[in-house]
Amino acid sequence: MDRPVPIPPGLAGHRQLGGWIDPRGRFYPAAYCAHIRVAFLLRETGEGPAEPWLMAESWWAMVKSHGEVIARPDRLSQAQLDSLSDMLMAAPDGPYRSSLLASLRQLRELEMCRRG
Repeated sequence: MDRPVPIPPGLAGHRQLGGWIDPRGRFYPAAYCAHIRVAFLLRETGEGPAEPWLMAESWWAMVKSHGEVIARPDRLSQAQLDSLSDMLMAAPDGPYRSSLLASLRQLRELEMCRRG
């Protein structure tokens, strides 16, 4: 079983890809409806994200193919935030970029509420 290969986050944003971002900021692409398979391959070949329905236990961020980001704001690393920013800057105007931006804003608001 081969481990999925990470790509630069800026390239992922430009291509409007979904995938997983590890705590070090590396982006692993996942085609539409392939997040579970890619997560399994990552776990089987080293470390990887928890199942998508167990995201509360994960330090990984999921980026859906339409740009929505699923992550716990208190578990996002600076490297992951940097990767998401690179994706946002490289993404062309459109629904993917808008969804990515909305997700980043929501994560920031949730983190601010958590801090009080």
